[in-house]
Amino acid sequence: MVEHYYRNVHAVVFVYDVTKMTSFTNLKMWIEECNGHAVPPLVPKVLVGNKCDLKDLIQVPSSMALKFADAHNMLLFETSAKDPKESQNVESIFMCLACRLKAQKSLLYRDVERRPGRGHRLELTRDANGKNACPC
Repeated sequence: MVEHYYRNVHAVVFVYDVTKMTSFTNLKMWIEECNGHAVPPLVPKVLVGNKCDLKDLIQVPSSMALKFADAHNMLLFETSAKDPKESQNVESIFMCLACRLKAQKSLLYRDVERRPGRGHRLELTRDANGKNACPC
């Protein structure tokens, strides 16, 4: 891919076709390319298996995809943009990324308290229930 596509990225979504093993095996190359363009490790990355509605044609089992996602510190989503029952996961992908990006922004900007001559202090806060508000 062209170098400028990687510049200042805030998130990366790796998508493969669950009905084509080659699209899954090519993920390693895409991850290496992404890492080769100095995408920071803190940039959220997710793995998306698409076309889950084609159950009889699936070549990439969920267990294999989950193992791969875990090995690369990514969340796994399986979805179908075509099947309304599965399409809810499309929204979940972007909601999860939005939560992670918001959390990072909080860490970078809002929660850093400047103290003259004493450096910075980082305060992590939780929601009113004491829980993480991110759905993923």
